[in-house]
Amino acid sequence: MIKSTETSMVAFTSYYYKSVGPLAVPPSLVFYTARNILSPSFILGQIPDLFNLLTSIETFRRFAVLKAGEALGWQRYYEIEKTHGHAEDVRLLEVSEVHTLQCFIDSADAQRNEYIVLVQSLVPLYIHYLWTAGESCLLPQRLNDFFPGSMGVETPSSLLFHDDLSDDEKEIFGQLRLACKGWFNLVLDWQEKRRENCQQKGCVQTEEQVDESFKNDFHAVFPQPFQSLQLVQNVEDYMKKVETMIGELEKWFSPRSNM
Repeated sequence: MIKSTETSMVAFTSYYYKSVGPLAVPPSLVFYTARNILSPSFILGQIPDLFNLLTSIETFRRFAVLKAGEALGWQRYYEIEKTHGHAEDVRLLEVSEVHTLQCFIDSADAQRNEYIVLVQSLVPLYIHYLWTAGESCLLPQRLNDFFPGSMGVETPSSLLFHDDLSDDEKEIFGQLRLACKGWFNLVLDWQEKRRENCQQKGCVQTEEQVDESFKNDFHAVFPQPFQSLQLVQNVEDYMKKVETMIGELEKWFSPRSNM
């Protein structure tokens, strides 16, 4: 967006805020809510909520990239206008601002891939958590959320990330579905062998002891597919990049900025 006191020059700003306005919550609240899941300790049981928050953040990022492109378009337009002696009262963006906006655009593909990798990593981490969690009964529902139709029922997913996947990205999640299916088979086979072994030994345990023993054995054989702390850091890094984009656009183009 080129800074100007002209009404025509604040079109970008007006469109930006009209587009963002109808959202249920402002970006700052989305970031705040996501961080409450991530820290001070990662609440694995809220990963499905984190999915939708990340999808909202990715929507903010894509919108910011779109508007950065439009701003550079206005910049080029008024550069030409000035060469013809027009738009004398229009102040163009600084070179550093143009560079920053171009960096937003140039990094779009890499940041999209970063988002996809995060979602792709969170799926097996949550499934691993849910296997021994108190709410393990949610597993069929969550599997359908991650991989719609995987449970043989065409129930819509409650997760938003499916809505804007490209064909290549859908292929990635198709491969992830197969990988998770293979992991399920390994776990089920292990559970059956463990049960048979316990019967042969005549194990006598209370229900609480059985649950605790199963959890310990499960985590010994099937460790977390990803380190939680590293994944938290990766999510935080991604969110900071998007926050920076939004912050720069609001600083330069909001109605409160000095145009």
